[in-house]
Amino acid sequence: MIKRLAIITFLTVLCGQFAFGQSNQLLSTTIKPYVETYTQSTEITAIYIYEQITVVSLKFISWTNDTRVSITSQTNIKDYFNLNNVYPIGLFQDNELDKLYNLGSKGKEWNFNLVFPRIAPGIEKITLEIPFEGGSYIWKGIKINNPDNHPKTAWTENSLKAEWDNNGFNPIEGIYENTVQSIESPKYKLALKKEGDGYNLIYLTGADYSTWKTGDIKAYLTETATPLLFKVKWYMGNKAPNENLYITFEQGSMKVISTDKRESIPEQFYLKLYPTASVGSISKGGKTSGTGFALTSNGLIITNNHVIEGVNIIVVRGINGNFDKTYSAKVLITDKNNDLTILKIEDPTFTNLGKIPYIIKTSVASVGENVFVMGYPLRATMGDEIKLTNGIISSKTGFQGDVTSYQISAPVQPGNSGGPLFDKNGDLIGIINAKHLGAENASYAVKTSYLKNLVDLLDNQPTLQTKSIMTGKTLTQQVEIVKKYVYIIEGQ
Repeated sequence: MIKRLAIITFLTVLCGQFAFGQSNQLLSTTIKPYVETYTQSTEITAIYIYEQITVVSLKFISWTNDTRVSITSQTNIKDYFNLNNVYPIGLFQDNELDKLYNLGSKGKEWNFNLVFPRIAPGIEKITLEIPFEGGSYIWKGIKINNPDNHPKTAWTENSLKAEWDNNGFNPIEGIYENTVQSIESPKYKLALKKEGDGYNLIYLTGADYSTWKTGDIKAYLTETATPLLFKVKWYMGNKAPNENLYITFEQGSMKVISTDKRESIPEQFYLKLYPTASVGSISKGGKTSGTGFALTSNGLIITNNHVIEGVNIIVVRGINGNFDKTYSAKVLITDKNNDLTILKIEDPTFTNLGKIPYIIKTSVASVGENVFVMGYPLRATMGDEIKLTNGIISSKTGFQGDVTSYQISAPVQPGNSGGPLFDKNGDLIGIINAKHLGAENASYAVKTSYLKNLVDLLDNQPTLQTKSIMTGKTLTQQVEIVKKYVYIIEGQ
């Protein structure tokens, strides 16, 4: 009882230093654990696992009249079955690390405690090593009471996508990926799933610790009085809980904010990967809105796959400048990998779209070329008038070096998805499909060579325009011509 009281008193002193002032409830105790191989004249008397830390109680017996011991800063615990899972020492009782201590006369016992980060749940066999000049004290194969009681779900990436595709989702649900990878910030891929009054953040991939399994709970989110700002119980890499965090959401992104000033990375930015609605629709089961444009005069229209994916009804609005009249359309062919779809108007009142004024240019545009975008972004606040933005080709590759896309500086917003990207001659060179929410003026467009590949797969090959009337026109003139061939695509 006296030894237990000493441990508790010791932990009370160190919690503010080592455990970031959070709850540090005792989770498990292993008294005199079995050790496969160990250093003579020593004994591990107990191992205590708390929410934030692991405490190893050691007993040294002095084997000479001048036995000296140093607990070095290189002291660590390792997962016996995965040596990459390393837990470095944090504290050595109230004494200094890397200092030489005299244990006293031969046969004298000396008890002390080593403090490490919490060992992840499920690791039940460890190795303890205390290096010193010329060697190490090593205890291998220490069996500890540390069952995997971490909260978990049965969700996988595929089952979550199927659930959302079948039953819909709210605007912030989806799959997110950390945009930066470092030792302190793994490239986690996480799924946010509504659960009761709050949300579960579910681990999918990316952890440095092998104890993380798909479906494990990474965090619990609780709503606050501020919209889209959540209080968080976040499980760290070693599955120790951390409640000094908040999470905020913006269109297509999630930001994890630490309130602890000792954190070297106070903010982490996660990009939403799924549902793929970076600049298009955000809710299956509700009304979606994006942009499309004419491919042929007989009613073939191009848009993004994510604009119409999962909807039951597709209508086209804005043909010949009439936004009150809608035309029914169906999907002819889809390229999900490149986020492209070819629609065909099938409506008894439809006649034709008129002669297409632009051509499809499939050669790769150069960095620095002037470009412009046409589309119908944010219609709820911006209205149904077509919007123009312009910029340059910033890169011949898209997000994370994607060779199928351009990066452009022309700003785009939700609703621009599926809209055309033209060069200075008015030639079609891309189809808008995404924006980078973590950067200013970074948007993406699928290259037209991939559109041409999709057209080539149609059973009935359409006759594409081979002569442009846009060449030599001013931007104002080009916009006036092309706006009659850019439409609102609605899904329901």
